[in-house]
Amino acid sequence: MGKERIKEILRESINYNKLGKEVTRPSQTLIIMRGIPGSGKSTKAKELVGNGAIFSTDERIEEKGDYREFFEKMISSGNFGPLGKMHNLNSKMAKEVMEKGVSPVIVDNTNIKANEPKNYVEAALNMGYADDNIKFIDVGTGGLSAEELADRNTHGVPLDKIKAMIQSHKSVGPLSLEKVIKAKPMYSNKPKMFASVVLDDKSRTKLLQTVQHMIPEGWDVIAHHMTINFGKGLPEDLKGDLGKTVQLRATKVGVSDMVLAVGVEGYHSDNDKPHITIAVNRSGGGKPVMSNDIQKWDNLENYINLSGKVTEEKLG
Repeated sequence: MGKERIKEILRESINYNKLGKEVTRPSQTLIIMRGIPGSGKSTKAKELVGNGAIFSTDERIEEKGDYREFFEKMISSGNFGPLGKMHNLNSKMAKEVMEKGVSPVIVDNTNIKANEPKNYVEAALNMGYADDNIKFIDVGTGGLSAEELADRNTHGVPLDKIKAMIQSHKSVGPLSLEKVIKAKPMYSNKPKMFASVVLDDKSRTKLLQTVQHMIPEGWDVIAHHMTINFGKGLPEDLKGDLGKTVQLRATKVGVSDMVLAVGVEGYHSDNDKPHITIAVNRSGGGKPVMSNDIQKWDNLENYINLSGKVTEEKLG
């Protein structure tokens, strides 16, 4: 048998995975958990871990402090960059353990959409994991209703969010290696930007003095900024305004059972109804973004002239 034929046989005997990488870690396993909060996903992960390791972004958040406070700060500021950092930290820690040969490594995140476990799956394949050793364990709702899941989950995920996750889980369907690989990255290399007009202290005080009597007792007060846009940053024709002070005028007030806001005019916003969120009913599940859903707007008896600085910041 000639040398070329021997080389050909050797090449044919090498196993390659979905990314075309040689399988050099045939005994290591990556398990991707999937399920709605409260479904028993984490309990199942603990049953499967054996001598391996479990990695959860929720645990990374809890290590830094209070879980609910972490999310409340992001929601009130409109800056969700810290969540991306926690996901990246969890991914980094999991990869380091995978490199050391620990098995199984279990990713205990909700992983509803196909791009959520993408970093972990591609890291494993690039390290030389076999396709068959990347497993998806989907507990779904655990046979529970949305109301039961909202009551059971340990992080206080509200009912409306639970319902949205259940719908997303159904629409995405079962995860597969191919589906995850083809999914767009969860986080783009290009940082997302948040652009807003941040009120100066004098304007914030004036605004709150005018509408203070409208704020229900127990609601969290914000009255911080008017969003220009979320994710894209300042439009090109407004880049020259960065750092400048601009004038706004509050002309309307809108309220729902979750939020109180004033409608404003005077500067560009991508929102259909430019506004400043005044207060949020957090204990009832309210979020600042719900100001976009207010249906009832009434004209203010007297317009409120305000000023603020055009700002732009990276989300993560």
